[in-house]
Amino acid sequence: MSQIIFPSVYPVTGHTDFVGQGSTFVAITGSKQNGLNFVPLALEKGAKKIVVSVNETISQELAKLTRKHNAKLEFVDDTRKALAELSAQALDFPAKRLKIVGITGTKGKTSSSYMAYHMLHAIGKKVALVSTIEKRIGSELIAMPLTTPLPDQLQMFLRLCVDHAIEYVVLEVSAQALTLNRVEGIDFLAGVFTNFSHEHLEFYKNLPEYFAAKALLVNKIKNPKNMFINIDDQYGHQLFLKNPECSTFSFQNKQATLYGCTHQADGQVMLHVKNNNELYSIFIPFLGTFNAYNLLGVLGLMRALEIDFSQLKYALKDLPHVPGRMEKYQLKNGAICFIDYAHNPSSFEAVLSTLRSMTSHLIVVFGAGGNRDPQKRPLMGAIAQKYCDVVIVTSDNPRDESPLDIALAIEKGFDFTKKFEFYQELNRVKAIELGHELSKKGSVLAILGKGRDEYQIVGALTFPFKERSIIRPFMIEHEHSN
Repeated sequence: MSQIIFPSVYPVTGHTDFVGQGSTFVAITGSKQNGLNFVPLALEKGAKKIVVSVNETISQELAKLTRKHNAKLEFVDDTRKALAELSAQALDFPAKRLKIVGITGTKGKTSSSYMAYHMLHAIGKKVALVSTIEKRIGSELIAMPLTTPLPDQLQMFLRLCVDHAIEYVVLEVSAQALTLNRVEGIDFLAGVFTNFSHEHLEFYKNLPEYFAAKALLVNKIKNPKNMFINIDDQYGHQLFLKNPECSTFSFQNKQATLYGCTHQADGQVMLHVKNNNELYSIFIPFLGTFNAYNLLGVLGLMRALEIDFSQLKYALKDLPHVPGRMEKYQLKNGAICFIDYAHNPSSFEAVLSTLRSMTSHLIVVFGAGGNRDPQKRPLMGAIAQKYCDVVIVTSDNPRDESPLDIALAIEKGFDFTKKFEFYQELNRVKAIELGHELSKKGSVLAILGKGRDEYQIVGALTFPFKERSIIRPFMIEHEHSN
């Protein structure tokens, strides 16, 4: 249990849950809620300053209520930026006393962040982590929501890092965090761009807009040479052409700042990388070419932080499994099951191509989230058919959409003129059980989409849903490895 208690009252916040006596409340207009509606509650809880957009019209009643509570009303051009800036100011700018590195990209952010945190921790550095799956200060787990927390939460986290003598912070940076100013005012010491592909078109109008959001991280790196870009990725290559002062990593271009190749020997996969004309070999604990890329990008961070690569050879040897990423379970019938968070075309391609190389009988169980980018559904279907012998389409957080409609959209990606085994089973429990039933010795069963998430969202309700519990009766006891 964590010994570090996250504060329940913030000096500056955009949410009334964290308002206390003397707090500043920033009224943000979101896509679903207008922060002005929560000003009365903030005043009741003790807020002494209310920050609103210059574009908002304040009713006489609200102005009168503010005066009644002896609170000050302040107008700003951008409430999201104001939330970040005022939070940092109120906490004495904690980011300035930390070495913060940021990792962005469509896939690989979480695994890369986990690797970077563990690598620094393994060589004795005091390090914190903010990722999709975990927030840590030193070895302590911290309970917080969102990939990149809201600015007030993030600044509180950084303040705690300073208070606990943390030196490095590894921060997974989502596109929305950059677009919505969640990391406003944070100067990153170093950064990584892992890759870019089709995703989040429920939030962005098109791929160029989504790519532009990811690219915003480049301008937040203090020294552009400390921004490492994967130039084997076509979008990464474009990003580098626009920012040639940045550094690069590659398995294809020997002129890259960090050039690597992989080699398997004695059951271990090693990454050989050239850094400053010296050749180093680093142990890779994960399956898949995509994880070799993740590690090469992380080594870019280590180079930017002036970490001696000779310290890193086996820094990842004791890396705990990244929850929800290629979790491996040996089944009693001789098959192997992998649970993975893959939920977009590029991650499907990466995961299924890797698993295909491991077996002559690949089974996949997956669905697609409701109220999310519908364009990716048939693309995921096509990739599943390309690599798998058996495809089972099921439900995955349908939210307000019909699970059947989502399944049919996925199936539009299938080429039914080609022979393959296909099932539609919208009950996810039954779909996973069917996947096991169809497996045999030597089969690989891939359950994709949820990873570590232990819930199913149907309509406005969230139900507990643990995939590990469903496959547990089929598992060899205590068998869980990388």
